[in-house]
Amino acid sequence: MVELFGFKYVTIVAADFPGGDLKRRVVLGWPEAVIEERLGEHVERNAVERLLQKRFEIVPNCYYVSAEDDVHWERTIYAGDMPLDAPRTQSDAWHERDLLALVLSDSDGEMLGYLSADGPHDGRIPSRSMLEQMQLFVNLVALALANTRAHRSEVERRELLEQHSQLQTEFFAMVSHEVRSPLSAIRGATAILESHFDSLSLERRNELLSVIGSSTTRLSTIFDDFLLLSRMDAGKLTLRIEPVDPIAICTESIARMESEHPGREFCMAYIQPVPMIRADEGRVVQILTNLLSNASKYSFANTPVTVEIKVYDDRVLFAISNEGRGIDREDRGKLFTRFGHLSHSDGSTGLGLHICAQLTELMNGRVGCESEPNKRTTFWFTMPRADVAALAQAPSLDG
Repeated sequence: MVELFGFKYVTIVAADFPGGDLKRRVVLGWPEAVIEERLGEHVERNAVERLLQKRFEIVPNCYYVSAEDDVHWERTIYAGDMPLDAPRTQSDAWHERDLLALVLSDSDGEMLGYLSADGPHDGRIPSRSMLEQMQLFVNLVALALANTRAHRSEVERRELLEQHSQLQTEFFAMVSHEVRSPLSAIRGATAILESHFDSLSLERRNELLSVIGSSTTRLSTIFDDFLLLSRMDAGKLTLRIEPVDPIAICTESIARMESEHPGREFCMAYIQPVPMIRADEGRVVQILTNLLSNASKYSFANTPVTVEIKVYDDRVLFAISNEGRGIDREDRGKLFTRFGHLSHSDGSTGLGLHICAQLTELMNGRVGCESEPNKRTTFWFTMPRADVAALAQAPSLDG
């Protein structure tokens, strides 16, 4: 623009993506202090759209606002070539308060940004013919910008697909291992029972039967998780939302855990009264038992697992805490993700936390985790109170 059309000053304002906020990306011709101050500044899209009125459009997408129009534009950069209140010397002479903006638009007419030019070398207002040439040049810049962004989006899309494919591959490899382990245990125990049943002691028979039972349960859990996820993905999971007693479901969940982990102490803490929640009772029990099972699995020996119930304005919070190794900082972003696999995991599929998060969201709740390595870890989730008719936006639970 400087070399082809002879302007001293040029700025380009553009968005990172269509419809996004505009920022000043290029500032040419001004002193370094001005460039440093104005480069990168935010320019409100709606303010630009208000400024570029149809009456100022000389050629399509090219706008000239004269000093006499007395339109204030707060984002103007003062060049300092003449006083702002100086009169125009001739009818075709450029004035310090003249404004020339050429819109960068994509093929759909969406404004990507604009280019502004100031201080023509010949001191004249550009002719219509020159403005047409300038806008043609700007259109080519917009096309190049749109193509560059489309290429970048395509590259990002491919990278995302490759990342997703890699995660899927790793996930299915992990699932394959997870399924193979209980199948091998079932096959081995069954083979021994079939070939040596009469010679085995009662204790050994019961041991092998226990291996078959626990392995079968593990397989059933894996397939149940897959089926549940597929139903949620397809939007076909039906929830029975009704008033549910938080204390009753915590008591039921703890009872289940005590039978599965007889050596572990489970505690429940709350302050009466605890209001009813609106949820699917079976799914809340599923969330609780999953979090309690994980807490028990990753706790230090002889330490309790605690369920604390807290009441907030429009929701009830369930916090499951344990003392153990905790969650490594680099792993925290993987929590509740479908393919997230923690660095110190026991090799399980890791679907449990993802399912908990999905179920919680479906019941208008939230889920989170706070962990202090080698000390205390708390997984929490919320459910809406049944006695609050209009649920407000839940405030932050930090702290």
